[in-house]
Parts: sequence; structure tokens; C-alpha cells
Amino acid sequence: MKRFQLLLVAFLVAATFSNCKKEDEVQKLAPKQTQNGFAINYTAKWCGPCGSWGAPAIHALHDVDADKVVAITAHAGGDPMHNRALYYSFGAQDQRPTGGGIPAFYVGDNKTYSTSAMTNLLAQTPVAGMDMKSSKKDGKMKVDAQVKFFEDGTGEYYLSILMLEDGIDGGTSAPSDYQQNGTSDPNYKHDFVLRASHVQGNSYGELIATNPAKNKTFDVSAEMDIESGWEDVYPVLLLWHKNTNGFYEFVNAFK
Repeated sequence: MKRFQLLLVAFLVAATFSNCKKEDEVQKLAPKQTQNGFAINYTAKWCGPCGSWGAPAIHALHDVDADKVVAITAHAGGDPMHNRALYYSFGAQDQRPTGGGIPAFYVGDNKTYSTSAMTNLLAQTPVAGMDMKSSKKDGKMKVDAQVKFFEDGTGEYYLSILMLEDGIDGGTSAPSDYQQNGTSDPNYKHDFVLRASHVQGNSYGELIATNPAKNKTFDVSAEMDIESGWEDVYPVLLLWHKNTNGFYEFVNAFK
């Protein structure tokens, strides 16, 4: 009996250690030096061109590589999906302005909706990569992110943790203030909708590193509220380099 008890204790200890080890492996973040893409479309549900060619254009940019491209639709005023602070934060102070009309697009740092521009962006080798884990519970989204520099960095680097939403009904059966102008698709969906930032009202996030050294990692944790009615929400990461002119240059993305 004593031998059996000792064997049982040994088994339980081994099982506990194994479970802890597996849990640690699952939780570990491992950024890779992979270039991901970023595209933004300034849009609105009342905008005819936004429905007729703007929505297909942002989907085409996303579909260059759906696993690697973070696409964002920032909805303008007069639209129930408008987030005033984040909309103007993205385009403020000559960062990524619309140029006076919508739809308006950027791929990385360039004002374009060319899929070739996205292909060229994805072919680059980034100075840093990212990874994250996330969870949703009790109306909150929690995100743990890690940024790793694979080369020495110069200057300031900022991290955005944003919440987006897909699949919002904008077709003919949707409430009138959500029905997208400019399309005849009865099943139209609003995708990539910009909902929230982990730095309230700021699309370019927080400073995480200054002159980071090669192989240095930086960890950021954040929590964002999921408002009632937001359903298919998910987090994305965007890494920026703030140059000497104050412009937030796109470095990398992750979703």
C-alpha cells in the first residue's frame, strides 16, 4: 500500500509539472521577422462611391494575403460606425489625411489603393515582428502583445492595439442608418470597422521603445471595452516608427 501511495504521488507531481509546462508553452509569445501589411480606407455608409468601388478596393487589398494584411475602415461623421477621435487621429496633422474626399486609402505610408503597392510592401524585410494572445470576457477584450526587434532600431517606436469588427449588416434588410449607399448587394457587410484603441482616442498608440537593440523584446498588455451590439470583434497590432518630422512610418502589423 505504501509503495502504491508513493507511485500515486509521483504520478500526480509529474502530471502537474507536465500540465504547467504545456500551459507555459501555449502562453509563450514568439514574434517572427515576417512582414505583414496595413491598409486603411476612409469611408461612410452615406457615401455612394464608398459602396460602389471603395468597399471592393479595401477587400482587394486585404485579399492580397488575408493572413498577413490588416485592413481598416474608418467611418466618417454622419455614420453610426463613426469613432470621431480615432478617425481624426489617423488623419490628423498630415499623418494620413483623406485629401478632401472619400473613399480615401493608404497602403503603409502611401496614399494609394493599388494591390501592387501591397504586394511590394509584403516583400519587405521588417526591423521588428509581433505576436499576441487575446481573450474576450464580461464585455472586455484583453490583449497581451510582444514586439521583438531583429535589427537595431533608431528613434521612437509606437505600438497600436486596435479593435476592429467584421460582418456588420449593411444590406437592404439592415436598419436604414446602416444601409450602404452605392451598392445593390442585399447582403452587404461592413468589414474591418475601426472600433477602439488601447490608448483612448489615439490611433498611433503608445511609445514602447527608443533606439531598441537587436533581439530586444517589449511586452504590452491592454484591456478594451466591448460595447453592447459589437459582435465579431478582434484585435490587431500596428507598429510605427516616429521619424524626425513627426510622421508615424508604418513598420509592421499583426492580427
